[in-house]
Amino acid sequence: MTASMFNDCDVLIIGGGLAGMSLALQLTQRTADLSIIIAERATYPVPVAAHKVGESTVEIGAHYFAKVLGLEKHLRQDHLCKFGLRFFFGGPNPPMDLAQYDELGASDFLPVTSYQIDRGIFENHLAQTARERGITVLDGCTVQSANCAPGRHRVTLRDASGERSVKARWLVDASGRKAFLKRQLGLERTTAHKNCSVWLRTSATLDVDRWGRGDDWHTRCGDRPRRLSTNHMMGPGYWVWVIPLSSGATSVGLVFDPDLVDVRAVNSYDHLLDWLHSNQPLTAAALEDGAGEIMDFHLLRGYPHDCQRVFSDEQWAMTGEAGVFTDPFYSPGSDFIAMSNTYVARLIQNDLAANGGVNGAGDANYFNQAYRLFFSANLSLFTHQYPGFGDRDLMFAKTTWDYSYYWSVLAKLFFADKITDRQFLEQNQGTLLQALQLNVEVQRCFREAATRRRQLPAEGLFFDQIRIPRFGELNSQLLDDDADPAVRLADNVAQLETLAGGVQALAAASLDDRSLREAIGFPYG
Repeated sequence: MTASMFNDCDVLIIGGGLAGMSLALQLTQRTADLSIIIAERATYPVPVAAHKVGESTVEIGAHYFAKVLGLEKHLRQDHLCKFGLRFFFGGPNPPMDLAQYDELGASDFLPVTSYQIDRGIFENHLAQTARERGITVLDGCTVQSANCAPGRHRVTLRDASGERSVKARWLVDASGRKAFLKRQLGLERTTAHKNCSVWLRTSATLDVDRWGRGDDWHTRCGDRPRRLSTNHMMGPGYWVWVIPLSSGATSVGLVFDPDLVDVRAVNSYDHLLDWLHSNQPLTAAALEDGAGEIMDFHLLRGYPHDCQRVFSDEQWAMTGEAGVFTDPFYSPGSDFIAMSNTYVARLIQNDLAANGGVNGAGDANYFNQAYRLFFSANLSLFTHQYPGFGDRDLMFAKTTWDYSYYWSVLAKLFFADKITDRQFLEQNQGTLLQALQLNVEVQRCFREAATRRRQLPAEGLFFDQIRIPRFGELNSQLLDDDADPAVRLADNVAQLETLAGGVQALAAASLDDRSLREAIGFPYG
């Protein structure tokens, strides 16, 4: 299908970053002759390593990029296969030996591959691929104004050659935090979660495998390097990330509750380094000893944001951070790009197939409700829970539940290609609502436990997630294409109901009683 005589293109995408470029590629897979224009503020090629934050992917986002978009070869050749999420608890007086910290993570790779991506390398590849597929990429281009009219949106763009007016049947905002459409339409919505973040990239390779001493610690994970994990240094009210990039550079960031960490204490690189010396001395020492160049430094206050509506039956939509954003803990950013892009692609495909008819009538409202429900459930994992992030036992219970819930419900829907299947979702509504209610109750228990702000002295324990019953099985089931998705979903939720009692008991108890952990089947080392 080509653009109609009334429009310059079928789809105009504002923003050519990760969300906008990947949406354009997904659209060309569904409708090969679709006419697409991308208006991107930056000029390609963009810088490597210090381009944008958001390097860590988890299962949904990784599957979307590798399998749905067909970019697996590029990801494996030019980026890093990730060794999962890993958490370290040093206690109130963290030692200068990572082997003495308590460690929470897997001793082996999980079945579903995820990646550490260099955003600059990846987005340059996306832009090149888009142009090869005939997508018009206007870089160095800004949006001056937009007049939204169903089916005939008019947008004024400006680049080095001057201004131009573009008419499009569909208008999609992928402009990130600029949130062009959300601001113009007055759809902003606040959240109860108010966290902040600072981050930087150093040209040095910070290798956490060198932060610990002793053969026992080094052989816990065999020959698998912890450096490839998204490493979290945990404390009450905050966590620090250490993420490797394929260029050899390292991404380092601090995410924090401003009620527990003073923004003024970390609002510059020198201030952050002083703060790290007091709270995470191993990270501070690695930054100082790495002899690398500090490539950038950023501060973002109040990063979570919401939106009243992200998909409209008037042929406009928002995707990625232009719509909503929860929290970087668990690395869900690319997941929400994958989900919102898939919803948008389905809406556009249905609309163009109908050619003015009613194919997919009501889908925009239904998808909007479903997406915002997933957003709210994800946001609940973090809201008022940061005070408990230094409590190793609470976080063991929490990560066990949060991973299991994610793989059992949301990831299962996405991998089974059911996230836009209204018939499937409606037929299994009872099961999905049961899972949602279980999560509400468990997160309430975690929030109550977090108020204690407990931080135990480190004992060098290893909480090996591979040993948690059904943990690896749930992850591997995402790749099981033969199972009936409805049967699998019902079984998963039944298992979640059993798990909920265990993690609530663990969170609510004194957490000092190791026999309690053994009794409910949670291993420790």
